[in-house]
Amino acid sequence: MPKVSVLMPVYNTKEEYLREAIESILNQTFTDFEFIIINDGSTNNSEEVILSYNDKRIKYYRQKNQGIANSLNNGLDVACGEYIARMDSDDISLPTRLEKEVNILDYNSNINIVGAFYEIFPKKNIIITPEVPKYTDLIKSCCIGHPTVMFRQKDFEKYNLRYNPEYKCEDYELWSRAIRYLSFYNIQEVLLKYRWHEDNLSKPTEAFLMHDRRVKQNMLDFLTNDKELKQQILDLLFPQNPATIKYKPLERIFSVKNYIKNNIKRKVITILGLKIKIRRR
Repeated sequence: MPKVSVLMPVYNTKEEYLREAIESILNQTFTDFEFIIINDGSTNNSEEVILSYNDKRIKYYRQKNQGIANSLNNGLDVACGEYIARMDSDDISLPTRLEKEVNILDYNSNINIVGAFYEIFPKKNIIITPEVPKYTDLIKSCCIGHPTVMFRQKDFEKYNLRYNPEYKCEDYELWSRAIRYLSFYNIQEVLLKYRWHEDNLSKPTEAFLMHDRRVKQNMLDFLTNDKELKQQILDLLFPQNPATIKYKPLERIFSVKNYIKNNIKRKVITILGLKIKIRRR
């Protein structure tokens, strides 16, 4: 059984890009993996390119076009690895990517999903993500680079986590549910090069933006039924005029205060209205 299953859907990817993506995985310093490549009904020469590689770690599957979410779910169903790594068919994983992500999961049992910085090329813009993304970080934006992630397969099985094909932002929607149960970590260095080309230069569609808003709303609904508090959270995360923010609502969400009573020092932590008192030594 391989340590890692790398999942890569392919749909009509240009030969040059596809070869670079495949070879960036085959040339990893970490070698104990299976490379699951799912041809999602491509009509170009993608199959010919994939079959030109004679590497026993490649597990090739062909299917009628079902979209990326269904393709990834199909990949999860056949994956044998302890860990699952994502890969896109037009990106480039740096040689030590798998090795460094495996090390994080091997030596940190409290981390369930690991990602990393990535560089958009050829523009050479580096996307920096928070080291330990929290729930409110995800409400604000999808701060987990989808093609950089690796996670424990048993965690996804335990909580029945799968991609939802009803969402255009399938990764964001998945992370928004996963963070209810699992912890995230981003390695603070670039481990993947994200290709910026003519097929992904367009602005987000209205459908994509609508689904993005739905994810945010679902995350707020999971937190509370208090409509006023939901709006206060949104106002704090997306301020119209930061200079005029009043911070009293923030204290209802999260605050830490110290006080002394009867010569005893205490700390009060408030989380979503719940106050926890701790005696300080």
